[in-house]
Amino acid sequence: GADSDAEFKRFLIIALRSGYEVMCGIEVSMKLGYLVDKKGKEILGRLEELSAMISGFTKKLKADS
Repeated sequence: GADSDAEFKRFLIIALRSGYEVMCGIEVSMKLGYLVDKKGKEILGRLEELSAMISGFTKKLKADS
């Protein structure tokens, strides 16, 4: 129902924000030398792709409601 749809949208927004937090952590790890730039950039690329998919899905759900 509508309640579960709203809850799912909320979950997607939380997932998106969590992804952004992880991106920041990866960038800090790279700057401090804990993570090799090549691997860090690979992880960031995957996170950006995933974030774009979540964002697009969230927009689609909002448009359908």
